[in-house]
Amino acid sequence: MKNKNKLNNNIYASEDYPKDVLNKRRELQSKLEEERKKGNYAIINYDRLIVKEGKPGNVKRKRDSPASPSISEQPCKQQFTTKANRRNAFDLMRNRSNSLPTDNYPSKPEA
Repeated sequence: MKNKNKLNNNIYASEDYPKDVLNKRRELQSKLEEERKKGNYAIINYDRLIVKEGKPGNVKRKRDSPASPSISEQPCKQQFTTKANRRNAFDLMRNRSNSLPTDNYPSKPEA
């Protein structure tokens, strides 16, 4: 029954219960709806109604917004400009040679 949703659409499958269990489940169905309206977790398992109290944490799932601190409580921090921390992109892209060019220097005079 767990895999009945994997069957084709033209196949219908449901659980078979004895007649006395089916009658008991019909009676429990109204109680099930009442418990769910109260906010409790309720299911019918065979011929029993299982009710668990609703969890209070599930109602509000968002975080509490933090209260903004007052200005007088916290000391002001020094603000550094972002330009002081950045490097010049042209300095990083400039070609750097591993060897010195020889044609710019005068050759040694021969003696």
